[in-house]
Amino acid sequence: MTGAAPASAPGAPPEFGPRKPKRADARRNYEAVVAAAQRAFLRDGAGTSIDEIARAAGVGSATLYRHFPNRDDLLVAALAENMAATHRRGTELVSAPRPAEALRAWLLAMIDQVSTYGDLPGRVLDAAGSRNSALGVTCASMQEITRTLLDRAREAGAVRADVTPEELFDLVSGIAWTVSRNRPEDGGRRLLDLTLGGLAG
Repeated sequence: MTGAAPASAPGAPPEFGPRKPKRADARRNYEAVVAAAQRAFLRDGAGTSIDEIARAAGVGSATLYRHFPNRDDLLVAALAENMAATHRRGTELVSAPRPAEALRAWLLAMIDQVSTYGDLPGRVLDAAGSRNSALGVTCASMQEITRTLLDRAREAGAVRADVTPEELFDLVSGIAWTVSRNRPEDGGRRLLDLTLGGLAG
């Protein structure tokens, strides 16, 4: 396998999650809702009751919906720090010297991100490609990095020429779904390696 020249990094990192309100009381409510959502999503999955999250945060449903008009907005806010860290990791890998290893490391980071909450992989697949969903917009940044790293791996002869970024994204989302349900100790590494073996050039 030969190395490929480093690709240029994808564009400026997106801002993940809605901006926090400036007013102190509104900001406290915002942060309380996000913290309650993180606990609820981790415990019960991405489909948990929004009204229960509002009660756990000590706010009314109207206050929650004022900050987060729909579930995807709340999911993106709950995942904002993880998404930002995953994006930073991806932009670093775009310039890594070994394209095949960089692609594998990125796909593992994506699996870890998308499997954070139960039922999240399905919501990601549903939202992917939609610019009308906050979750879809954040997926676009992951898809852009996936495309760049896949192109590098193809140029290096590490991946079949006919593999598309969309197919790879779907495959990784499937692994993330399995990880979110079964929580294997290896975090999906064996499943990913079997997948990449089938995609090898």
